[in-house]
Amino acid sequence: MSVPFKPLLINAMNEGRYISVDDLQAQLTLPEAAAKCGVQLDVHGSGKQVRLDCPFGCPGDHVGKREISVDTGNPQKVFCCHAYGCQVRGNLLTLMHGWLTSTLPTGGRLKGMEFKRARERLAGIVAPPSSTPTDTEKPVGSPQPSEPSRNTPLVDSENEKARELATLDEKFVTDVAHMPPAAAIYVRRHPCLSLASMQKWRVGVLPADGGGDKRAWSLRGQLMYPVLSEDGQLLAWVARDPQFEMKDQAFNQLPPEQRTKEKQPAKHRFPVGFHRGLELFGQQSSRLREPGYRETLSCYGIIVVEGFNDVIGLDALGIPAVGIMSNKITAGQLAKVERWAKLLAAGKVTILFDADDAGDEGAKEAAWQFLQRGLDVRLGWSESMHGGAFKVRQPESLTRDEWERVLCSPIARESGVAE
Repeated sequence: MSVPFKPLLINAMNEGRYISVDDLQAQLTLPEAAAKCGVQLDVHGSGKQVRLDCPFGCPGDHVGKREISVDTGNPQKVFCCHAYGCQVRGNLLTLMHGWLTSTLPTGGRLKGMEFKRARERLAGIVAPPSSTPTDTEKPVGSPQPSEPSRNTPLVDSENEKARELATLDEKFVTDVAHMPPAAAIYVRRHPCLSLASMQKWRVGVLPADGGGDKRAWSLRGQLMYPVLSEDGQLLAWVARDPQFEMKDQAFNQLPPEQRTKEKQPAKHRFPVGFHRGLELFGQQSSRLREPGYRETLSCYGIIVVEGFNDVIGLDALGIPAVGIMSNKITAGQLAKVERWAKLLAAGKVTILFDADDAGDEGAKEAAWQFLQRGLDVRLGWSESMHGGAFKVRQPESLTRDEWERVLCSPIARESGVAE
C-alpha cells in the first residue's frame, strides 16, 4: 500500500507560515510523531532500520512482536509491516493514522477526512488526545475490542453470499490437465498436492471460466484451501496465489522509492472477518479416527507446522500435524495446542516450522511460549540442526525415509519415548 504525497502546503497556525507535509515528516522523529497521537512508542533497534508493533489491528499482529520495519533514514519514514496477512506499507502520516485509529486507511490509502485528521495532527493543529481518547483514537497498547470467541461457520453466516460459498468446492478443478497454466505449474511443483490428497482435503483450483457460477469470481485461478472447525464445519476458504513468487520477485526488484508506492503481493488471501489466529489448519477432530493418528500423537506430541501444504504432505506420510497458517503462532493457537497436548499427548509438542530464517525465528518464539505453559517441547529441525541437511526445506518436502531415518528418533528420544 502506498500513500502518494505531492508537496501539499498546510498552515502551521501558530507560526503563520506554510510547511509541506513532506517537510514535517522529515522534521519529526518517530517518538515525536507518536506523542502527537497520544502514543508512547516502544522503538526496537537503532540506526536507519528500527522495529515497532503494528498499529493497524491486522490479524497477524501481536503486541511485542515489532512487525513494523521503519526506514528512519528516509525523510518520510517509509515502513512495511511483516505480519502475515497485513504487509501494509506507507509513510509516517500513514503510521499516525494507525496510531490514531488502530485501523488501515479506507480503500488502502489516506484520503478525505482520514488524510485531514492525520495531517492536522502532524502539523500540531489538533492537540494530542487526552487521557480518555475517543473510540476511534485509542493509542497502541490501550484495550482493543476483544476478538470473537469463535469464527462462524459459513452455513450459519448472516451474509447470503458467504453461505453460498459453503459448497464452493463443487466447482474446483483437481486435475492439472484442466487447471489454468499457473495453477497447474504450482500443483506439479508440489507433489503433496496429488489428486487423492486434494480430494481428501477439499483443495482445488477455481476455474478461469466458471460459466454462470460467479461465486468467488475474483479468486479464479487461485488454489483454495478449507479451514474447518474442530467439529468439522467449514469456516473459510483461503486462497493461495500460484504466481506469488514471480510477483514478489518483480516487486523486490523495484527501486525502494517505487516499492513504497506499490502494494506488496500477497501469498494468501484470507476472507474479511475471518480470524486466522483462532484456528489451526487440520484441527478437525475427525482425524483422530484415522489409523495410527493417536499412536503418533502419543509418541511425538502435537506436531505444529506453518502451512497448508505442510499439513497435507505430512498427512500423506501418515504423520498428523496442524498448521498455524503463518510463521508466528497466536495466543489463541497456543491455547488450543496446549489443550490438545495435555489431553492427547501427555503435554508433548513438536515444532517443525520451515528450516529458514523466518521459520527459525517463529520456532524460537513458539517454543518459548509453549515452555512457559509447562509443555514438553521438542524441535524437529532448524537451519543448522542435523548438520544443516534440511536448510531451507519445508515439511511438505519430507520423505518417509527422511522422517524415519533422521527426524523421528531424536524427537521420540527427547520426549523419553522409546522407538
